[in-house]
Amino acid sequence: MRFLSLFIFSTFLLINPSFAQDTVVSKIKLNSRYNDFAPAIYNDGLVFCSDRPSQFAVSWVDAEGNAPTKIYLAPNKDEKAANIFSENISSKMNEGPSCFSADGELFIYSATIATKDGKASGRLGLFFSKKTNDGWSAPQAWEQNSSDFTYSVTHPSITQDGNRIYFASDMPGGVGQRDIYYSDKMDGKWGKPINLGPQVNTNDNEVFPHITGDNKLYFSSDRGDGTTGLNLFLSNWGDGWSAPQKLDAPFNSDKDDFALVMNKDNTSGYFTSGRNGRNDDIFSFSINYPTFQGCQLAEQPMFCYYFEETNIVPNDSMPLIFEWEFGDGTKQRGITAEHCYKDFGTYHVALNVYDSLTKMHFAKISEIDVVIQKSLFPFITSVDSLSAAGEVLFSGAESDMDGFVPDQYFWDSGNGLRSKGIEASFNYLNEGFYDIQLGIIGKNELGEVQKRCATKRLKVGNPIDPDMDSIKESVLQEEMVFVNDQTLTPATDSTVYFVEFKQSEKQIPLSDDYFDNIKYEITERFDNLDTLYKYSVGETTDMATLVKVYNNIVESGYTESIVREESTAKFNTRTTNTWWYVPDSISASINRHLNKFNEILFESGTFTIKEQSLDNLNYISEVLNAEKSLLLKIKAHTDNVGNDANNLELSQKRADSVIDYLKIKGIAPERLEAIGYGESQPVADNETEDGRAKNRRVEFEIQFP
Repeated sequence: MRFLSLFIFSTFLLINPSFAQDTVVSKIKLNSRYNDFAPAIYNDGLVFCSDRPSQFAVSWVDAEGNAPTKIYLAPNKDEKAANIFSENISSKMNEGPSCFSADGELFIYSATIATKDGKASGRLGLFFSKKTNDGWSAPQAWEQNSSDFTYSVTHPSITQDGNRIYFASDMPGGVGQRDIYYSDKMDGKWGKPINLGPQVNTNDNEVFPHITGDNKLYFSSDRGDGTTGLNLFLSNWGDGWSAPQKLDAPFNSDKDDFALVMNKDNTSGYFTSGRNGRNDDIFSFSINYPTFQGCQLAEQPMFCYYFEETNIVPNDSMPLIFEWEFGDGTKQRGITAEHCYKDFGTYHVALNVYDSLTKMHFAKISEIDVVIQKSLFPFITSVDSLSAAGEVLFSGAESDMDGFVPDQYFWDSGNGLRSKGIEASFNYLNEGFYDIQLGIIGKNELGEVQKRCATKRLKVGNPIDPDMDSIKESVLQEEMVFVNDQTLTPATDSTVYFVEFKQSEKQIPLSDDYFDNIKYEITERFDNLDTLYKYSVGETTDMATLVKVYNNIVESGYTESIVREESTAKFNTRTTNTWWYVPDSISASINRHLNKFNEILFESGTFTIKEQSLDNLNYISEVLNAEKSLLLKIKAHTDNVGNDANNLELSQKRADSVIDYLKIKGIAPERLEAIGYGESQPVADNETEDGRAKNRRVEFEIQFP
């Protein structure tokens, strides 16, 4: 290919490297005997770059005698006819490569920047043109172009939402010779370019970025041994950009390979290569997806179980101990029990009954085998529904199949799109139900190649489907599995039994470490007759159930404890407070757990909460509604993009938005506190996108009264 001052290296776009053997590549008809390269898909045709002669007079050539590069339109990509894309953007200088916005209304292209006297500066910039009734508007130079002609900005690729542009540049301060950057659009203006950093860029040239709808970044680089020129690479977005992978043949060859673009279906597209001779040509590719049959609904093995025995009635005249053996070396007392196993296996569960006075073993009255085995089918991790149109990330990483090692992952979005890889991201624009399929090709224990697949239904909006309830019953997994389908209903009585462990003339503060060893809900009562505060636990109408509570309280050091009884009405009248005592260590543990759900995302530059963050906020509200005594502090932070005052105001508004949502979910405002810190408390370096992403965060802090 030609290495012009235009900074046209080569362009590339591709799929997962390990699937190149499933791809058919063909040279397309519109190629000429000149250089044809850098395709951009537009309607049913292609827009591309070429140095072929045009009807416009050529008044100059470069130092090597090459004519300037122009942008052409082939209305039918299967035909050879092509003309200048638009006279409004054609000049005597180099133009291209280019890209279009998702709606086709905005055209962005590279071109040589002209000096004030109209001469070529030798540097490239980006230019914007909007679609009009009779063609395309006069181009407008991008505000981030080099104003002093010291560096080039070129090779644009815009995201589907139109709010981020990726491009290549040799501006000062980069990692290598030419690096990939991006710029975000906020409040109608494009922000300062940000380098993707050393995870993507090297000391060599990284050029021709292309971002797909499922967050795959394709680019070209001459990194390596320097013998094959430009090669195509792929990086996926997760917590950050993954280590770039070089694409296999037939995408890469021993010549320059670049400028790959993908159709919306993620199964076909185009790229450029010099493999057939002296000049660059455009090639089409088509990815063949295997078919999968007999797919099952995606389900995970359950490890947590609820055990209950409803066929016995506790004898109030004899304090009994009911003890479950779970078959994994652990035990738990009570007629009901909850237990989570740590691994797959078969566990023999038994319920034993003891006399708490004689410790005599009465009988093994219940037995059951709990069998936990790996699934034979994949598991799909994703949200189950969207309240409105949006993007959904699907993952097959939690698939753990018995005797099966996955190799290749294939996704069908249910709306006509496909993708490959352990993760896939699809946009859903219309209300309805979508059946997602994950197919995996791998090997069994004998080394034989097999296919496994699973399906999951996604709900977008609020469509009507009479079968949805039954589908949810089959697909959605509860956190606890009941091994007995009967429900234990406690008896009602006018008398309440409880373990009283402390009497005091003065009220003991709820935070006093005197309660440090109490593992039950504490009740504080005030008795007007003897003017004493009394503290108790274990309130129940069944005295037999107090045996375990009493023993635990005494063993915890509260040796003055005693079992008392009182009428339920009188007990409730004298109750002044109930709470769970939480030591500082437990409080810290709760806060660590709660902050696993602190990924609260906002629309760029605003305090509007993104739809995918509502699941986390719903979980926070469930915790607060379950324990009414808890208070919550919301702490919002930003990165250092923008000025201090604006960031401080934005962080406060974002924290307030979280409070507004929690209030809608029934949380009293007096239990909530919002604080915005702006950019003052970073947790990572603001010099990289990964660091800035970590600094844009919301933190939760549970407080106790």
